[in-house]
Amino acid sequence: MIDEEAPEDIVDDEEYRVYRCYDNAAEIVKNLVACWPNPPAEIAGHVGITQRALQWFTSETAPLDTHERYALEDVLGIELDDRFGVYRAVGPYVLMASKPGAVREVYESLSHGGDACPFEIVPRRGAADPSWRYVLITRYDDPPSILMASRGEKITERLPELLLNYDGIYPVASEFYRDVVSTCARACSDPAANGREMKEFARRYEKRWKERTWRPE
Repeated sequence: MIDEEAPEDIVDDEEYRVYRCYDNAAEIVKNLVACWPNPPAEIAGHVGITQRALQWFTSETAPLDTHERYALEDVLGIELDDRFGVYRAVGPYVLMASKPGAVREVYESLSHGGDACPFEIVPRRGAADPSWRYVLITRYDDPPSILMASRGEKITERLPELLLNYDGIYPVASEFYRDVVSTCARACSDPAANGREMKEFARRYEKRWKERTWRPE
């Protein structure tokens, strides 16, 4: 945490002034870990720290060293927003809905305050996944993220409330639906697979998200 504002940390502009004095990385990490498909112990092990060290960091009890923190930010897709001087979840991700507060906070960070159009997909033909529902989170020309929600859970019914600008359910081509399901399965295999698989997914459908044509006509 930075206690004092140094002159070089203040940026003047006609429209805004940025005070780079708030390190919110621990808060972002805490919420992402709560939504990550892999348990905290696996995330911690991947970046070479103990689960206790991860808990201490997210509770702001003890910091991580520079190398450990960069490794954690890298695997969780966290970047510093230079314009506002805060950390953001940037993704793209496969996330799991478990804690309402964490889902809301990660979505707002990812979507810059809800500036997105999340919608659930179902196959136009054939049966949907019996265990999970899939919500695409799309924002302008950014790569999409996917939120998985377990069927029958209370939090799943709250998604329209938790995801600002939630836009309902859309049928999609069965091939695309199956690709979403298989991408999520691979992304859940280990912490590092998450970003890797979603970046590959984004490349496969680059035209769609750049031209904003996710929804079927």
